[in-house]
Amino acid sequence: MKLQKLISNLGDFDVLGKKDIEINGIASDSNNVKSGFAFIGIKGLKADGHNFINDAISRGAAAIIVEKDVEVLTDITIIRVPDTRKILPTVADAFYNYPSNGMNIIGVTGTNGKTTTTYFIDQILRKAGHKTGIIGTINYRIGERIIPAINTTPNPIQLRALLSQMLEAGIETVIMEVSSHAIDQQRIAGIEFDTCIFTNLTPEHLDYHKTLEKYQETKLQLFEQIGKNSKKDTVKKAVINIDDPVSRRFIDACGVEVITYGLNTNASVYAADIRSTLNGSYFRLHVSPDKSIEVKINLAGKYNIYNALAGASTALAFGLSLDEIKSGLESLKSVSGRFEKITTNTGFDVIIDYAHTPDGMKQVLSAAKALKPNRIITVFGCGGDRDRLKRPQMGKISSELSDYTIITSDNPRTEDPMKIIEEIIQGIKDTSSSVFEIIPNRKNAIKIAIELAKENDMVMILGKGHETYQVLKDTVVPFDDREVAKEILGFV
Repeated sequence: MKLQKLISNLGDFDVLGKKDIEINGIASDSNNVKSGFAFIGIKGLKADGHNFINDAISRGAAAIIVEKDVEVLTDITIIRVPDTRKILPTVADAFYNYPSNGMNIIGVTGTNGKTTTTYFIDQILRKAGHKTGIIGTINYRIGERIIPAINTTPNPIQLRALLSQMLEAGIETVIMEVSSHAIDQQRIAGIEFDTCIFTNLTPEHLDYHKTLEKYQETKLQLFEQIGKNSKKDTVKKAVINIDDPVSRRFIDACGVEVITYGLNTNASVYAADIRSTLNGSYFRLHVSPDKSIEVKINLAGKYNIYNALAGASTALAFGLSLDEIKSGLESLKSVSGRFEKITTNTGFDVIIDYAHTPDGMKQVLSAAKALKPNRIITVFGCGGDRDRLKRPQMGKISSELSDYTIITSDNPRTEDPMKIIEEIIQGIKDTSSSVFEIIPNRKNAIKIAIELAKENDMVMILGKGHETYQVLKDTVVPFDDREVAKEILGFV
């Protein structure tokens, strides 16, 4: 692609050097630059890409796009713009020829439930004959092809490259988890969403957003933009959990038709006659006053019924029938690291779950408690370099809903694991009846929990779910809660 075409939609910019040069690729990380690439210098949270301009040039960059004055060691085309972060999505879209315009794009946002909701939607649409792709926390999927996930929502260049691959593979609908970081950092800017889904909102990422209000306002941006400046001839819709306390703000933010879901009859789509077991949940799915059907999903817990309702509501927006929705919901066998049961012959149950927020922990432990086990033994820690306020809250929740809590390490990152544990304990100390112990080594903590378990107990291993690693300072080591549990149980 000619540089002139690549930058034609940038608006306000200055060019020093030749515009009639061929661009073979784009990168915002100098390590990814190859011969003929355009390098975009982005000021990030930890590093400023402008400091790596000459590294990019040494690797073969043919042009650089910057927002500040830079000194370069060679004659090269320099494009100066007011804000490189804002123009990066535009450059990425231009280079990959606006791939999102050729597919239906579904965006799922909210604090919890995004991953499972995307899997329900994917399963319903696939069973109904649609070719789908997934972009989310666990992995990226192009039909049957699976790519390890870098971030829940990739950066603008990675995201357009992925969408381009999906379009080339014949994907019709992309179901994408949309994180608050992705919205705030302009990763999804310019992508035209056809359906936007709001699951729920509770405090999370306050280390980044600082306040719950700013976190909420960031999420709202996804719904404020739907239907505006549309380039596709598709009907836009929003799907919103009406039972969430802030749902009205999300409904009011939309300029398109809204389908609401919940557990009450004031929702457009709701569940009634609910019954939950360890092996799944039963309910009657109502989509209108006179249309309903019995459904059995293979996931336990009330919160998973909400996720199923979000999936069903999205399927209605696509015009699918009740029978198609039922078939898709019931065909989802499990979601990696989400209330995932480790099969044992021990007489007690071991559950792995990604719950890493106060609300996520509360939902998962409440679901476990509703199954009436003899005891709940919970193993968890909190991630380092993340919101510290949730640590005592999670300690309190575990001590209230568990019979025994083992506090351990999660991904401590650059923090001292014992400092994190001390902050968790502050919440437990507020609960006079708490029974807990501290085992910083996560493998040992899981081992002790399993050894403590007796018949009809339930061991809940929370926080990492599908993750296959642990981050210790600047080192990533292999660690999978599921494999560790199986090894201790003697199954591997």
